[in-house]
Amino acid sequence: MVNHKIKEGLFTTIEKKTSSGDAYTSNSSTIDYLLSTPAILTMIIDASCKMLDPLLPEEYITVGKNLELSHEHPTLIGESIKVKVTVVKIINNTIYLEFEGNDTHGVFCKGKYERTIVNRERLMEIAYRRADL
Repeated sequence: MVNHKIKEGLFTTIEKKTSSGDAYTSNSSTIDYLLSTPAILTMIIDASCKMLDPLLPEEYITVGKNLELSHEHPTLIGESIKVKVTVVKIINNTIYLEFEGNDTHGVFCKGKYERTIVNRERLMEIAYRRADL
């Protein structure tokens, strides 16, 4: 087990005004003005890394293992949103997080996310070995 400073109850909050970069561009103009699920995923992943990785020894990082997202309501581009990501449990090298996103009308998404603490160099060795390089 890695010696780290991550504790249950630790949280981070992302607040932003959504912009066109947060929309999903498709052939259907009817959804071009809505916050996309991929944009939400990116926010959750980025926020988790920024919160957790500085609390690890230098040679370690966290990587995503499992993510459950319920995108419950549409949010128009231009609205302000707030997404809170919280550490709810730590078992060995696995960090269990929960998140909830709110816009001006209430909850628009929620879910659970698991990240695992890994040695950065070892992770790359495994990736190269799997690629047979």
